[in-house]
This record gives sequence, C-alpha cells and structure tokens, in this order.
Amino acid sequence: MWDAAWRSHGTAAQIRQPELAFPFVPPDWEHTPAAVQAYVYTLQDTLTQLRERVEALESRLQATSTTSQRPPSSDSPYKKPRQRTTTTPGCKVGGKPGHPGHRQVLLPPTAVYELRPERCACSHTTFSLTKSFYTHQVIELPPIALEVTHWVLYQGWCGGCGHWPKARRPAEYAMGYGPRFSALMGELAGTYGNGRRMVHTFCASVLQVPISLGAIQKVIDRVAQAIEPHYMAIATQARQAPANYIDETPWFLTHTLQWLWVMVSDRVAFYMIHPRRSKEAFAALIDDWEGLLVSDGYGVYQSWR
Repeated sequence: MWDAAWRSHGTAAQIRQPELAFPFVPPDWEHTPAAVQAYVYTLQDTLTQLRERVEALESRLQATSTTSQRPPSSDSPYKKPRQRTTTTPGCKVGGKPGHPGHRQVLLPPTAVYELRPERCACSHTTFSLTKSFYTHQVIELPPIALEVTHWVLYQGWCGGCGHWPKARRPAEYAMGYGPRFSALMGELAGTYGNGRRMVHTFCASVLQVPISLGAIQKVIDRVAQAIEPHYMAIATQARQAPANYIDETPWFLTHTLQWLWVMVSDRVAFYMIHPRRSKEAFAALIDDWEGLLVSDGYGVYQSWR
C-alpha cells in the first residue's frame, strides 16, 4: 500500500501541498517522509470520495414524491407528510393577478324571484329599460322527510283446522331499511371510511332516525353483499384487459396500515385492499391475468414471473 501510494503521487518534489488543514504545524509536515505524505494524500482522496457518496445516498433517502420524480406510492407510509401552510408569508390571500376567475355554476332553479329597483338616489321611483345584471343563486337542502311505511300484519283463526295463519311481508320489504337508506349508510361507512359510531351520529342528528350499531353493521353487510357481483364483474374485465396500470398506496383501515392496490385498464379500475405490500398481494390482485404491465418499477412487479 505504501509503494502504491508513492508511485501514484510521485516523488517528494512532485507532491502537492496539503489541501486540508492538518492538526500540526507546517514544519512538522515538511519533515514528514515523502512516502507518508503520499499515503496521507491517498487517504484524503478516499475520504473525499466516500463523503460524496454518502451525500448522494442521503439525498436519495430524503427524496420524496414532492422533491423528485418518484411516484407518491414510493413515499414511506410511516412518515407523516409535511403540513403545508395555507399562505406564504408576504403573499395576499386569493387569486393572483392574471389568474382566471371561476364563478359558481348556476344550477337549474326550482324557484325564480325577480327583484327590481324601488327608488333611485334622486328619489325617482319610475324606471324604464330595465334589464337583469346579476343572478344571485342560493342553494339549500329541503327538509328531509323520510318515507316511513308500516306494514301491519294480521293473523286469523282458521275454522277448518284451528290454526292461526299469519300474513307475510312482501319479499322486497323484508328488511327494515330501504335500498336508498341502506346505500347512504354504505356510502358513509365504505367510500368515506367513517366508523359505525359516526354513521350512528349522522342518522340521529341529520335524519332523526334512532338506529343501533348492530343494525348499522347488518345494513353495511347487506350493502357489501349487494355490490359483490358488480365488484367481481369489474375484476373480471380488468383481468381480461390486454394492458393494465398497477399501483399501490397506503390505506389506513380502522387505524391499521393496509395497502390499497389498483389495476386500471382503458375501461375499468379494479381496487383491492390488502394487508401487505408484497408479491403475495400482487398475485392476489392480478390472479390469472397475463398482459402488458405498466407500473412505476416497484420491485414486486420486477420479480413477477
């Protein structure tokens, strides 16, 4: 090693002056043997290369989807995203000069009221050539009136056999909650991920409907059972497509980290929640699909097949 350092840096006359400050005085360095000086320079070069490599690796570790070209799914789910401030210090709130404005969309009205000027500043009350200049739109929910139907079931005594036959509920009204009401609870709990108690509070405060947590769970189970054939039909179409884009992202289910996988073709988007971000989850998503895979280069996809 000493010989290699000496040969790589030349003789003592060719040795360059130290670029870094040494913890000793210059006379000590001048009396240092040339071979030792060459070796010190070799260590300096190696240290510089290692520092540059460490800085490059640290920058790669700290890179996120907001600071690089990496996809959002590559961000660590265990790190909370940096909270962005709503306003930048020194900047005014609102649209910037030159930014096109966006007016509220005018919906088809259910009622129209026309307002005309009553009195001018000069006290005149007669006007000609009146024309509208602005439409003020007010959106409001009507009072929610639930449709509550009571099916009163009777029983009657049979004189022939002495039994009491009972009337039966129509099959389409066998459950205590209709399809639209059930779909609303399924939307609140499923699509928006609200807990059962949140749905319970919504039904009590907004709809004025007392309902137990157990009944809410039964409704959600029926909703899941009703949409399962449609879910499987979407999965079948996705797994028959010639090309699919596949990705995954963290998904917290009842405060537990899960993974939301998606398989998207030009016709459908098939979603699946899985507890793992692994090859096992990838295989469960695609099943027997064989086609052109478009992805962000995650290792699970690269090791497929």
